[in-house]
Amino acid sequence: MTKHPDSEAPERNPSQARWSDLVPDPSMLEALRYAGVRPEDGDQNAKRRWSEKFAHACAVAFARELRKCADLRGKTITPVAIGEGTEALVPLGAGATKRVDVTVVDRILGLEVGISLKGLNFRDSNGDQFDKNLTGSMYELADEVRLVHEWLPRAFMTAVFFLPLESTVDKTSRAPSSFARTVTNLRERSGRLDPFLPGQAARCDSAYVALYSSGAEALGYPEGLVRLMNVNSAPPRRGRPRISDTLSIREAVEQIVAQATFSAEVEWGQPEIDPSRPDQAGA
Repeated sequence: MTKHPDSEAPERNPSQARWSDLVPDPSMLEALRYAGVRPEDGDQNAKRRWSEKFAHACAVAFARELRKCADLRGKTITPVAIGEGTEALVPLGAGATKRVDVTVVDRILGLEVGISLKGLNFRDSNGDQFDKNLTGSMYELADEVRLVHEWLPRAFMTAVFFLPLESTVDKTSRAPSSFARTVTNLRERSGRLDPFLPGQAARCDSAYVALYSSGAEALGYPEGLVRLMNVNSAPPRRGRPRISDTLSIREAVEQIVAQATFSAEVEWGQPEIDPSRPDQAGA
């Protein structure tokens, strides 16, 4: 897998890399600065507006990496740039439409890959946890994915939940962190067994939880660090995941595309030898 120069640890044994070795990812810095000052003490409307701007800029970052993938040449990938409108409307048939944050669309086949971005960016009003609204976000995701899959069963849908780095050490020591709970809950709602089973329509095909540093955390990490964990990996119950168990944005995109475009190679058998055929004589 190609190394990404941003948000990567220096060349060393991956199992020994630490969060303190990372450098800010330019795309994450861009997203945080576009969203503006975090309204930590603001009302819900202010937090919602900040989260929407942050998600839009993160969608641009994912789309930018998707456009670098050779397997997606010739596809229409949106959004194109920060501030250029909202996410594309994807026609689903029967007069229905649905907004998907990041889309890879084929002119003939329609939506091929969709990425839905969700954020649990702020602590609850008591300042205890980040995952208070996790259940609602999961229902919203399931409804979105179900609507897409009912009309486009072959569309590969991925979910990415963004949480601040502090979500790995919130709550009391007796409870799993918000990060750990988000990974395990999202795992239960991802991985379709068969795209044509109606009961699987609400499940994502793959899912990730992205940890980022805003620069305002008491943990002291610089603004713009970001790492993603595939929900099929085992998260720590509390604390930051090991760097070797996480991915950069580019690595996650490469993984998504590899899964979305995978096709099993056909293994051909040998025919019975026919002496009357010149091409098989002496075989």
